[in-house]
Amino acid sequence: MSGQQPPYRLLLLDGQPARSEPLKQALMDAGWVVILCATEEEALSRRPLPTDVDLLVVSDEVSERSLAALEPLRRTRLNQLAPLLVLGPDPNGHHDGGERGMAMRVRALEAGADDVLLQPYSLAECVARCRALARRHRSSHPTTTVLRCGPIEMVVEEHQVRRHGAPVNLSPREFRLLQFLLEHQGLTWHREELLSRVWGEWEALDLDPKTVDVHVHWLRLKLEEQPSEPQLLVTVRGRGYRLG
Repeated sequence: MSGQQPPYRLLLLDGQPARSEPLKQALMDAGWVVILCATEEEALSRRPLPTDVDLLVVSDEVSERSLAALEPLRRTRLNQLAPLLVLGPDPNGHHDGGERGMAMRVRALEAGADDVLLQPYSLAECVARCRALARRHRSSHPTTTVLRCGPIEMVVEEHQVRRHGAPVNLSPREFRLLQFLLEHQGLTWHREELLSRVWGEWEALDLDPKTVDVHVHWLRLKLEEQPSEPQLLVTVRGRGYRLG
C-alpha cells in the first residue's frame, strides 16, 4: 500500500444544502471527500454511516442540546470526537466584530465547537481552517490502516470489522482471510494459494483445501446480504474465490 495519506473526510450539515454547494465544491477541488446532509437524521440514515470523518462542519449556531445530537456523527473509530467547525451568519451586517458576534462565538465554543467562522468569509479561508483542524486531529491519532469493499470496512490495527457501520465478530483466521482478500480485491485465488498465503506454507501441508471453503462459508454468513447468493465474496468456477 502507498504511504500517501488518504484524503480528508468531512461531514457538512446545512439545513439549506444548496447554500453550502460552493463550499462543498471548493473542498472537493482541494481533494476532500465531502458528505453534505440537511439534517442529523439524514446523515445517520446513510449506509454506510458517515463515521470516521476528520471534521464536522455545521452551517448554523450550535447549542449544547444540538451538540449532543451531533455526537454520534463526530465519534470516530478511536472513540474520539472529530473537531467541529461552526459556520454562522453575520450578526452585525459586516465582518464578525461587535458584541453580537462575540456572543455567538462564545455560545458555540462553550457548547463544544472547536472553531467558529462567521459571515462574510472567503471560501479560501474556510478551506484553510478546515485543513488546519483536520490536520491537527489526524496528527493527534495513531495512523490506522482501513480496508474497504462495499459495505465492509476493516480497521487492521484494531482488529475491527464493520458491515454497514455495525461491528462484525470474526475469528482470528476469518479476520486474516478477509484481510488478505481485501488487500487483493479483484484477484482470484485458488484454495491452495489461500492456504499457503493465509495459513502459512507449513500448516497448509497438513490441511484439507476444503478448510478454505468452510471459512469462506462462515465469512459469507457474516458479511453477505444473502449468503446463498454472494455478491462480495464470489466463487469463480474452476478457479477459486474473489472479493469485489
